[in-house]
Amino acid sequence: MRRFFKNPLNLISLAIFTLILTMGFFPDLFTSYDPYEMNIEEMLAPPSLKHIFGTDQFGRDLFARVVYGLKKSILVAFFSMVIACAIGSAVGITSAYFGGKYDIFVMRIIDAFFSFPPLILALFIVAFFGTGMLKLIMSISIVYTPIFARTVRSFTLPLRDVNYVLAAKSIGRRDASIILFHILPNILPMIMVTFTMNFSTAFLTEATLGFLGFGVPPPEPSLGGLIGEGRNYFLGAPWVMIYPGLVVAMMVFSVNMITDSLQELMNPKK
Repeated sequence: MRRFFKNPLNLISLAIFTLILTMGFFPDLFTSYDPYEMNIEEMLAPPSLKHIFGTDQFGRDLFARVVYGLKKSILVAFFSMVIACAIGSAVGITSAYFGGKYDIFVMRIIDAFFSFPPLILALFIVAFFGTGMLKLIMSISIVYTPIFARTVRSFTLPLRDVNYVLAAKSIGRRDASIILFHILPNILPMIMVTFTMNFSTAFLTEATLGFLGFGVPPPEPSLGGLIGEGRNYFLGAPWVMIYPGLVVAMMVFSVNMITDSLQELMNPKK
């Protein structure tokens, strides 16, 4: 971990990530404006000391809407990854451990999911379930579950025939016990790195769905929704679209940099 903190870029990425999380979960510390309060007299006002990000088409403070929308975007990405990681890891571990027809069956289903581009699949699922925060979490988690399943399966396969697993089988340990106490602890760090890596793409997926109108329904703020609303005013009021987009880019950048550094720490030879 000392190598991680010695790299200035890692420290910058960690600081950006921490700041964005703090803004998202404690928005009252950063703004006193109500993100839903309209002011017709200040519609599309440019950035100023009063409104540092400017205002939107209804005169609402854009900075307030960004920081309040951050929480929803972060929660959607996080809980989508928790569900996808839990289900996908269970499927991937059992598929690799038991092998045979079960493994073939599972992999064919996963291959079927991978035949669709992730965003197209997400759009199809959201269109089926409808919009809303819980439905958005469900839709994104379905898209990422096969990714976790295939990745975790690849982590598990080399451990299936190692000596300590074979020894545990020879003394009559149950399969569930072997998986929980012998296999899972050895792949858990790699699962956590996979979780972090896919969190940034899930965050970006949520923003993309919101941009296309399939995210959290208005007037609830979300980063993707704010970017989508701003595209109609880009020529006359570009800040409505630019600032939410910059926050998304900073979040994805910081998470990706942290993930790359963690991967280097786990695989120093690479």
